[in-house]
Amino acid sequence: MIRTLALALSIVALVAVVGAGTAAEAQSFKAGFVNSETIIKELPDAQKASADIEEMGLKIRDTLQMMQKEFETRIADYQKQEALMSAEAKKKEEESLNALRMRFLQYQETKTAEVQQMRESFLRPIREKVQKAIADVAKEEKLTMVLDKAVGVVLYSEDSADITFKVLDRMKRGSK
Repeated sequence: MIRTLALALSIVALVAVVGAGTAAEAQSFKAGFVNSETIIKELPDAQKASADIEEMGLKIRDTLQMMQKEFETRIADYQKQEALMSAEAKKKEEESLNALRMRFLQYQETKTAEVQQMRESFLRPIREKVQKAIADVAKEEKLTMVLDKAVGVVLYSEDSADITFKVLDRMKRGSK
């Protein structure tokens, strides 16, 4: 009985010590959050990059639509004339249509990769600047951690912890 009581008291003491240590650590922990979508939308560099990427995407879509229209027109013409064509002419036209389809798919794949590469080359330096500004503001605010609200990582936050506009201000006015 005494042994059980001593063991229980030891466990209670251990829990109290661990709990006190955790409480002390929690008091020194301070988190903030940003909304990266807001920062990216508000930064002139990001706006220009977004506009340039969108412009390139529109040109590619226009070209793809023209290619698709040409392909559809050629298929419609082939279907109208198919009954009157010789086997050799059918084969030749089908090969031509298949080659046109392959050019369309290859163009689409190539241009998609180019847009992705362009997006990455434009956004990488912006992300690095944002990351530096976040780190600077977090150090000034003595934050232990900063979470990004835009990607849904925050379960709860007080508005007073939001440093989005401080980071945005830092980005717009530059480093001290």
